[in-house]
Amino acid sequence: MYFQPGSRVLDVGCGTGRTTIPLYQQGYDVVGVDITPAMIDTARSIASQQGLAINYEVGDATHLRYHNESFDNALFSFNGWAQIPGRVNRAAALSEIHRVLRPGGHYIFTTHTRNFKLTPAPFWIKQWMKYYVLKPLGWPIQEEEFGDRFFDRLTETDDPMIKTAWAGTQQHQYVHISTDRIVQTMVRNAGFQLIKTARGTAIAPTDPASSPMFYICKKRVNCAAVE
Repeated sequence: MYFQPGSRVLDVGCGTGRTTIPLYQQGYDVVGVDITPAMIDTARSIASQQGLAINYEVGDATHLRYHNESFDNALFSFNGWAQIPGRVNRAAALSEIHRVLRPGGHYIFTTHTRNFKLTPAPFWIKQWMKYYVLKPLGWPIQEEEFGDRFFDRLTETDDPMIKTAWAGTQQHQYVHISTDRIVQTMVRNAGFQLIKTARGTAIAPTDPASSPMFYICKKRVNCAAVE
């Protein structure tokens, strides 16, 4: 519907290829990029084992190496965009993806947003205490923004590929839980037209844990990127 068959797709934050492989198998000219070398190594190994000629590269979403208007479409799945520390850096990633998209191209990404019905109240009380009470008092608080969360990914994931890629390591992870209003503002500030939003439960209603928001964005046809 949004990605035309055979189009060139940039899979940002591709990890071990969980979305890259299906896109490739459906005939898309896909490039997978991830900032974690171990993930790319595992992705390449999986592709090799399956006989798939997928182009995987180590890269930073805030400084993409690709030329302007290099891709027809892009995606950043599994809330990867929210794992970029700092609002300035998340904004930079949006701008970079906008830059490498061709006019009329679509960008789809997911991110957790503050949902007080799905997230237990004690979590937000703790967040409030850390950011608005302890931090101003000079306590060494790790969170830089309200909504920052730090956790160990290996203990909180059921993905066997992630467990294999990072086995024997400590993977202290970060995610920022923003508001839908802030995300929409950032999308528009990057130059995108916001086409549609949908919560994960609307896509997978039988999965109560599927709570992230899906954002479908479009680069305006009359929008020209500047090197």
